[in-house]
Amino acid sequence: MCYTSHMKERTFENHDNSNTETGTTAPNRGFTLLEGGLYSDIPSARKRFSSAYVTNTRLMGVLALYAHWTVADGGDIHQFFYIDCEETGLETCTVYRGDWNMEMQMAEQALVGGLGAQKIPITANTFRWILQYWRNFNIEHDLPLPRNKSDYEFIFEKKAKLSAPQREDLMDQICGQITSDYQVVNYFLMRCFGRDEEGAAYVAADNVPLDIFSNYHRATFCKNTIDRSDRRFAGSPEQRPREYICESLVETDGIYEIIITRIIVKDLQVVDFEYCNKSPVTQTEAAILLRKTEFATVYEFFMEDEDINENLGEFVLNMNTVMTTHPNGRLFMAFKPTNAHVDERVFMLSNDVKGVYFLTNYGQLIVCAYSAEDINELEMGLADSPLRHFLIMTGRYELLDPVLFEFINSDYTDFQSFISPVE
Repeated sequence: MCYTSHMKERTFENHDNSNTETGTTAPNRGFTLLEGGLYSDIPSARKRFSSAYVTNTRLMGVLALYAHWTVADGGDIHQFFYIDCEETGLETCTVYRGDWNMEMQMAEQALVGGLGAQKIPITANTFRWILQYWRNFNIEHDLPLPRNKSDYEFIFEKKAKLSAPQREDLMDQICGQITSDYQVVNYFLMRCFGRDEEGAAYVAADNVPLDIFSNYHRATFCKNTIDRSDRRFAGSPEQRPREYICESLVETDGIYEIIITRIIVKDLQVVDFEYCNKSPVTQTEAAILLRKTEFATVYEFFMEDEDINENLGEFVLNMNTVMTTHPNGRLFMAFKPTNAHVDERVFMLSNDVKGVYFLTNYGQLIVCAYSAEDINELEMGLADSPLRHFLIMTGRYELLDPVLFEFINSDYTDFQSFISPVE
């Protein structure tokens, strides 16, 4: 994939909300028992569109959408959709019934928190059009649609239409603002390796080839280094084209390659593109190219499991993280609020991560980041949060190679013992 790989690991199901008055929960159909009766099921419910948004992450290869529908008999409908613009199209739909609550906030954070996205408000017609477009993508490519069809099929009952200018305006909104040649080059290559010709075309002139890497499947655009060539074009410095030589590290099914390309940019568009050559790279060499210094701060965490479960919102929502569970603890990944890492001469896929919190099952909290600035910010965030009353810092480390994920997958229960040299 050409975007943060953790996004691909998510699966979503329908969720039921327990009634706070009766304590009862409806059986696995997305509605809740209330005093006096049941919510009507979604197909037959009298629904009125209330609001919707889409993320401005089209050039990262993904879109997330949310819609809120008011229902005549109460139990409003909240829908979350995830779209993979490269491979699986309309991939997931998560539906909740009831008033907006913490569970829905955490579902939204799980979907949107790792995208570096802005939420763009859209009309009902635009919302329907986007989903109809990607449903058709799935049908044309013989891809499965989300299985809980009864929860969203009503969206397709009314055909949505957008004029050509409206479609162009929508594309501008969901692609975000392009302000530099680095963004143009990185997004263009990312979309080409993802075999996403529509996305690549957005930052390219009409005559530029978009299918040079069509033989790549599920390729990960791990790293890209951009250098300005010595070639100079006629015209004023502000208006003349600029040529760049790119060295891209790409992984496909565990096989790494370095691919050299030549790209010419003018007026924030790719106007010429040429594949030069490629060379294989071993996994060890790739690891060296992707290596980062890891800053780690270790705390003892004094909170009972019951209390931890009640305070997960503090980790997930207030600290802007996405949570995953592991056999020996919970991982909370904090992302940067934008995709500014695409606007860099040396692009690295993992540079959208601000830091990681790993809370072990044995009362230890390990906080890691890849720069001194980020680890200091994460530490200060903990110091200012209600969690500070349950934390005692026991160590700070600067590690030449990242080891947190090795620790997570090890049999060790103590991080400091894991990184201590064997005597």
